[in-house]
Amino acid sequence: RPSFPNLKEILMRRMTLGLALLAARATGTPPADLPAAKKPDAAPAMGAKPAPPAEAPKPAAPIDRTPIKVDLSKVKWGEGPAELFGHEKGASRLFYYTNGTAEFIVKVPADGEYAIGVTASSQPAQNVHAKFKLTVDGQAVGAETSCTAEEAKEYAFTSKLAAGDRKVAVHFTNDVYKQDEYDRNLYLNGLTLKRVK
Repeated sequence: RPSFPNLKEILMRRMTLGLALLAARATGTPPADLPAAKKPDAAPAMGAKPAPPAEAPKPAAPIDRTPIKVDLSKVKWGEGPAELFGHEKGASRLFYYTNGTAEFIVKVPADGEYAIGVTASSQPAQNVHAKFKLTVDGQAVGAETSCTAEEAKEYAFTSKLAAGDRKVAVHFTNDVYKQDEYDRNLYLNGLTLKRVK
């Protein structure tokens, strides 16, 4: 009769493994010598809606670059003899026959950077043209500027302005006069503002 020395050992192992598998089913824990079963990936919930895409940032409102033309007739003159400031007869320009200030209230529609155009002409004296300064709400914009011609020419400035009523002023600064010899004068032919940023 053949001998099976390992039969008992094989049966004991099978019995131990069977008991271990039964225990694993009961507790849901795999035996130590068996690999853990991989859980299936969770199926997506039925009827679930995908997340909406992120909202794109709204584009900035376009800049209104419409020029603001200042009405020169609404000037407020600074101190000085009234007859030395005013409208020149037959011309749409203001005259300064002595140093002085022409001030205007300008309604600025929005905060931003503005180009300010001062159109001026000069009556030179002693080979020097008229000079002027530009201010907004009493603050200087740029440096003192010298006219370069007797005919009207635009001089450009830029300034950051807040929305609202702004006091824009043009100051004549270098008057000289000697009767029957020389007389330096400034003429203001136009004033415009245009938003650039």
